[in-house]
Amino acid sequence: MHRFKTYLLLGVLLVSAATMAQQQEFIFGQLVDATQNDPIPFATIRIKGKALGVISNMNGTFKIPLRYKEQGEVLEISCLGYETRELHIDELDTFKSSGIKLTPSAFELAEAIVSAREKKVNVKEIVRTAVNNIPMNYPENEFNLVGYYRDYQVKNNAYVNLNEAIIKVRDEGFDSENSFYNQYQLLSYTSNKDFEIDRFAAQPYDYKGHNKIVPNAKMKNDGGNEFILLGMHDPIRNYKEPSFSFINDLRNDFVNTHSFKMLGKSKHKNESVYQIEIAYSNDHYRAQGLIFINTTDFSIHKLDYELHKLDNETDEEKENTDLRVIVNASERFSDGFRKMDSELLYRIQTEYTRGPERKMYLNYISFYNKILVQRPPRFESKFVIYLDDFSFRIRLNKMPAKLNRVKKKDFKVRYKKELIPIEEFYFLEDELTFVVCPDLDDLQTGKLFENFNYEVADVTHAYELVDDEGNKLNERKWEYLHQYREFFTQDTEPNAVWINKRDQMIRLLPLDSPEQPISNEAVDEYWKNTPLQGKMN
Repeated sequence: MHRFKTYLLLGVLLVSAATMAQQQEFIFGQLVDATQNDPIPFATIRIKGKALGVISNMNGTFKIPLRYKEQGEVLEISCLGYETRELHIDELDTFKSSGIKLTPSAFELAEAIVSAREKKVNVKEIVRTAVNNIPMNYPENEFNLVGYYRDYQVKNNAYVNLNEAIIKVRDEGFDSENSFYNQYQLLSYTSNKDFEIDRFAAQPYDYKGHNKIVPNAKMKNDGGNEFILLGMHDPIRNYKEPSFSFINDLRNDFVNTHSFKMLGKSKHKNESVYQIEIAYSNDHYRAQGLIFINTTDFSIHKLDYELHKLDNETDEEKENTDLRVIVNASERFSDGFRKMDSELLYRIQTEYTRGPERKMYLNYISFYNKILVQRPPRFESKFVIYLDDFSFRIRLNKMPAKLNRVKKKDFKVRYKKELIPIEEFYFLEDELTFVVCPDLDDLQTGKLFENFNYEVADVTHAYELVDDEGNKLNERKWEYLHQYREFFTQDTEPNAVWINKRDQMIRLLPLDSPEQPISNEAVDEYWKNTPLQGKMN
């Protein structure tokens, strides 16, 4: 016994030491607003003089490999709406997350812009010009991106089902139709087992069985896997054709169907940028967002677009997702990180940054959508026939509460829609089974049980059976989860070479498929910005 305790203690110490060693491989930081002290998500943290870097998480956190501290590197931290800051890595703490404050950049309000020019700014024409200038401002020839990809869900304010990868993209250039036919290569892929794995929520969308759906919408998938799906939701890269609802074709639909309001302009990396508000609405939906456009060449630095469902569900929608059996109904008005006044269906953020020859290259893309999963019942039954005594049996997975209230008249058994009379019933407690005996003569019994077909049989119980926890028999409850897919560029290579065919990602297979090739290329220079575990706020 003492020896077992010694081994157990040694095991705990080894696990703790391994965890500490992993933490010490990185330097952690958290970006916060210098005036409001709020976390700053999706800021760019790069090694100065290199393309390498990461994007801050939703709570402003990030991590940098410790080897860069040993090399005496300097971080360049930038975010639209904030002054760019340089920070020597030596200033960061190795053992805990360091708080780094960013100062909001000087913001010139729209009224000042109008006053200075002594004429009204035609905001729609600014946006139209930005869209028309995409062929000039973005790379028309092929190029490579290498970056950190992750998809995850948020449940009960914590990360679940976190998958991470380093992926190379050989983009054919903005002259090609869309990103679907690019070449892709998985340099690494892992399901992070340090976070909860909810296999039921991780399954594919299921609109037939309603096990997993997107509420009030439907996920369009032209055959690509989850990473391809993310790329197809970049309206800037795929500006020649529809990307997602309401933006649709960026050239024709977006500019003509949305309204725009100039908020002002500010500096981003010494470039002047317009900040423009986006709005759209119809009888059922409301879209809002921001677009950041360079004041000189009208390149689009960032597009942030979100769609909300108005509170006017049809009777059919209410019937399909009964709010009375949603276990976390308040999450309807949340994105997993923040509460809101209306139902957010999806949010897509895509940001571009200057690269070689001053062309704009993808910095990051984040795609959020809400999902509903219909969990299997906690208290369930299975209907079977028992030929030894020609009885029906209702087998339960739990002991029912208030068993004494169950009466014979409560049972209703139908076969081919015909009601079968019941003679008696009793409960086998050791088998958790109701035995229901039909009131039939020998001829009727033989005819019924000889070729019994479960598909045309039905059994119900008038008394509402519940277990000791209050779960109703065979009741499936809905649960909201929040789904995120994100890609953060860590390296940009113009004039890219072809990816070997044997190493190419199979676009039609999920990333975790055993048939998906994982490249043997070295990926030491890239790293995964795994979010910290635990509650997010």
